[in-house]
Amino acid sequence: MDSNAVWNLLQTLVGTWEGKGAGRFPTIEDFRYREVLEIADGYGDLLLHYRQTTWKITEQGETGSHVETGFIGVTEDGTVEITAAEALDRVEVLTGNVSVSDDGLFLEVESSLIAHDARMIRSWRTIVFDTERLTYTMGMATTAVPEGDAHLAAELIRVD
Repeated sequence: MDSNAVWNLLQTLVGTWEGKGAGRFPTIEDFRYREVLEIADGYGDLLLHYRQTTWKITEQGETGSHVETGFIGVTEDGTVEITAAEALDRVEVLTGNVSVSDDGLFLEVESSLIAHDARMIRSWRTIVFDTERLTYTMGMATTAVPEGDAHLAAELIRVD
């Protein structure tokens, strides 16, 4: 798919998304979370900006958990590139492709660079979205779990 076609598909992400998810990994306790994902256009040619904020859901209520920000861009050959910076933690560059599936648009990316976190070996994300619903899974491989495993899964709906 050429860069303009990919860009047109990705622009359907612009807006605010909210929902809930669950996290797990062999080295941590399972958890649930609430998330707000804001995606905006207007940051240059073929470039979106995003901010993801999550709160852990516990029996005592919600507590701040994770903040990530970055850019979703399209290269000349139609490859999707995500640069992600997590608050006080790692920086990643993920690359992959977008395609059309029966469930909507399908974006699959894998890390090509990870910095500032010696534990991380690689990560991958699969995002399926249409105009009103976005689901994603995220997996990772670490020095403690080098073969990798699932980590996050969430479903968000468009609120704006």
